[in-house]
Amino acid sequence: MVDEAHCISDWGHDFRPDYRRIIRVLRALPRNVPVLATTATANDRVVADLQEQLGPHLTTIRGPLVRESLSLGNIVLSAKADRMAWLAHYVPRMPGSGIIYTLTKKDAEDVAAWLQSRGIRVMPYHANSEDRERLEELLLRNEVKALVATVALGMGFDKPDVGFVVHFQRPVSVVHYYQQVGRAGRAVERAYGVLFSGAEDDELAEYFIDTAFPNEHEVQLVLKALHNTDAGLKCSDLQRQLNLTAKKLKKTLAFLLLESPSPIQKINKRYFRNPVNWQMPRERVERVGDLRRQEQQRMREYMETSECLMQFLSTELNDPAARSCGKCTNCKCKPFPTDFPPELAQAATQFLDSLSFVIQPRMRWPTGLVFEGERGRIDTVLQIQPGRTLCRWGDTGLGDLVRRGKQLTGRFSDQLLTAAVKLIREQWNPQPAPQWLTCVPSCRHQTLVPDFAHQLAAQLHIPFVDCIHKVRETEPQKTRQTSIQQVKNLERAFQLNLKLVQPSPVLLIDDMVDSRWTFTVLGFKLRKAGSGLVFPFALADASSKSGD
Repeated sequence: MVDEAHCISDWGHDFRPDYRRIIRVLRALPRNVPVLATTATANDRVVADLQEQLGPHLTTIRGPLVRESLSLGNIVLSAKADRMAWLAHYVPRMPGSGIIYTLTKKDAEDVAAWLQSRGIRVMPYHANSEDRERLEELLLRNEVKALVATVALGMGFDKPDVGFVVHFQRPVSVVHYYQQVGRAGRAVERAYGVLFSGAEDDELAEYFIDTAFPNEHEVQLVLKALHNTDAGLKCSDLQRQLNLTAKKLKKTLAFLLLESPSPIQKINKRYFRNPVNWQMPRERVERVGDLRRQEQQRMREYMETSECLMQFLSTELNDPAARSCGKCTNCKCKPFPTDFPPELAQAATQFLDSLSFVIQPRMRWPTGLVFEGERGRIDTVLQIQPGRTLCRWGDTGLGDLVRRGKQLTGRFSDQLLTAAVKLIREQWNPQPAPQWLTCVPSCRHQTLVPDFAHQLAAQLHIPFVDCIHKVRETEPQKTRQTSIQQVKNLERAFQLNLKLVQPSPVLLIDDMVDSRWTFTVLGFKLRKAGSGLVFPFALADASSKSGD
């Protein structure tokens, strides 16, 4: 028996490629061995895909999909702050306990923190959450009002009396949405499914589509590296050689291992190139990408439809018994309320603007790399201190202001300056207090960060010291995908005016932080030059998005 069989189609292509191994197992079974594959969310496209992969000898049995107890409704609120204000106002009024789905881990944590700050008992839940079973138990026992969760809270979790499911952002497909919202109302007379649509939906959807498969360049990098060796390479060997993140490398290797015939094989932790005629399945990759975009379009249409919402979902899932439910907001001609106290929206905006991100010190140089005679663990004395960033790149509010200043105006606004001063003085308050300030120089934007750093120093009443100079142009760090490549990119790029370095704590300012290696390298140099403790501060966190 194969439960949640739609994963072979929907997730087997990308999110969980190991599901494709099931196909090999089933194909190896004798023809007279019956196999039952079950799922509550398979439309005709999924069935056709399963038939293509498992063979033509399938008998499809369908049951009705209309959930009698579930009242569906859609709400368009572009700004995150407005959606957060809505949640704070209406979630306490919803029946029982439920689930609030977000598309990213960061949003799960932020929305949970916001609701907690309003006195609502919720917990964040995602793939990196500690003790996920305990969190599930809290919801099962109704000891929390909701879990704010990514898709990590999905298959295998069953709570019959879920009273509501709210989607903070638009899901990637009708299949995913029906499966998630269908967790509500299984054993209660009335439950609610609220779907938000926000400004970031399309960007997130395109990101997930673009990263579903390794691209052809990444695949060829791995194959070329393995072609040039007879002894095989470990994953760590490939990381040292290639400009690929560990996540991208792992995805590329998994993708290649599951191809048939596979162009690589793994023996005792080493990867070898197989002598097979293999080409990148461009047509399949493009077809899956096109399907994902079509699914997103159908979700947009679902948000805008005036017909019965349950019937729309059931029809999209090819339910022959699809019919009007009589309970959704369209059937009742009564949309879910969208009004909330304006002070809540203001508080949510202030909450988002006050969010800061900790810059954790790096403690080791990349394995196999020697930097200025140092290798292995970075001496504690030479490490940076935990730092802060003001916002996330591109987020509504401050994140947009950082992007506008860097890409459009060439100047960071007074609003960002005020927010930075408030964060440093009131929320962070690094100790011992920095006595001077310097910044990371750039050859491309020579005045952008120094001008901001000068103003920040004046507001903090400490001197700006121009002691770091860039002597070699570097590639943007975002183009270097491994720690080794990122540190090599910074070698011999900066020089310090040793006469200007002061022996007291210092704020090190930059506009963006991603890998943290620029801060690590410059903090290392400042400490070796005799500075006090180095506290890094960046306007925006530009690290990658993360889904579950």
